[in-house]
Amino acid sequence: MKNLFRSELFRARKDKVLLIGFIVSIGLVILSLFLTKILETMANNADESGAIGAMMTTSGIAAWSNGVSVMGNTAQMIAPIFITIFFVKEFNDRTIRNKLIIGYTRSQIFFTIILVHFIISLVYLFGASFVGLVFGTVLFGLGADFTLDLVGLLIFGFIIQFLLSYVLMGFCIIFSINKQSIALGIVLPIAIGFILSLIGSFAILGVSEGFTKVMSFTNCYQSLEFQNMTSLEDFILKSWVEVNEKRYAVPLNPLGRFLIVTPIVIVLELVIGYFRFKKIQFK
Repeated sequence: MKNLFRSELFRARKDKVLLIGFIVSIGLVILSLFLTKILETMANNADESGAIGAMMTTSGIAAWSNGVSVMGNTAQMIAPIFITIFFVKEFNDRTIRNKLIIGYTRSQIFFTIILVHFIISLVYLFGASFVGLVFGTVLFGLGADFTLDLVGLLIFGFIIQFLLSYVLMGFCIIFSINKQSIALGIVLPIAIGFILSLIGSFAILGVSEGFTKVMSFTNCYQSLEFQNMTSLEDFILKSWVEVNEKRYAVPLNPLGRFLIVTPIVIVLELVIGYFRFKKIQFK
């Protein structure tokens, strides 16, 4: 399996599709930040500027957090497209079938795909987050004083945001390779990511107390929630939502809700994807 893993990583480093996707992801982060700055500059008064700031990323910390919100600076709906195209090509050119012929098992092939996909996804999102941090800080400021607590927040926050994002990215790659469809790899991330982002936005605005409490356990809500944190302590503090002058707390704390749902969802995706992969009839 080690040789197979090395071979896949080498192929990934040489693949132009992945390079183009990485550049597109970085470009969208920069474009989003500049558009936000332009909108803020064009605001007629402080109230309008504040409203824009509340809806969109206006600090280096928030840009680093790189949430899955459609309002945020994100590569999560773009990265799965190019990464999935890279992997699904192996099905169309019979590379997977040839790997089976030379002696690799389905388990080795599947987990090599997942491991390499995880690494490439990490590179994509770290690149987008780092560029967001730099440009966000230049255009809007860092968003907090630079301290050891802030460094911890950036590191811990990125790990959590990446795992939240991998709920979507993992589903897209697993579903697409099992269907052996590049088209699904293109459509799924955009459609699902956009829908989840809108739902998360409505939930965090507190449209309905019951709806918000249920959605607070989902990755779309939590990504928005973590994106606005400025201290490590925020992870273990109760979150409050206010609507129509009524203030209420969502269940548990942000870290607790994350630990209950996200690891379980990712493991279920991998398990279901693995058993479906074992049943594929390769031509």
